[in-house]
Amino acid sequence: MTPKKMAKIHAAAKPNHRIWNAQEFANLLSSPGVVAECHPNGFALARIIHTDAELLLLVTEQIKQNTGIATGCLLKMEKHLMKLGAREITLEVSESNGAAINLYKKLNYKKIFIRKSYSRDKNGNLENALLMQKELIPLY
Repeated sequence: MTPKKMAKIHAAAKPNHRIWNAQEFANLLSSPGVVAECHPNGFALARIIHTDAELLLLVTEQIKQNTGIATGCLLKMEKHLMKLGAREITLEVSESNGAAINLYKKLNYKKIFIRKSYSRDKNGNLENALLMQKELIPLY
């Protein structure tokens, strides 16, 4: 998937935070350890360093949300990261993003920390972020 398409999908997701542009996606994708799992209407981006992985973004166009796209992208990402040697994956999610939190809980991510006043929403209001983590167990 091209950075331009990622930026278009990110904008169509109607996020509650700043929308990334194509150049930001291009820069990220060219960074060491960054991997993507893509669907025509969504994608997952992660970074792996040694055995630790971080989910950077999980995005689905608003019109296609709640159809399993995010779940599919995330599960494929987890498998991809395990093949690359990751043993755990961490993510940050705004406390106000109930749909994402429910998805992560359903997939066995555990809340490990709350970052108070961590980020700003698209209106400039401070939000707490949950730090969530999941152990990745290779399937041999």
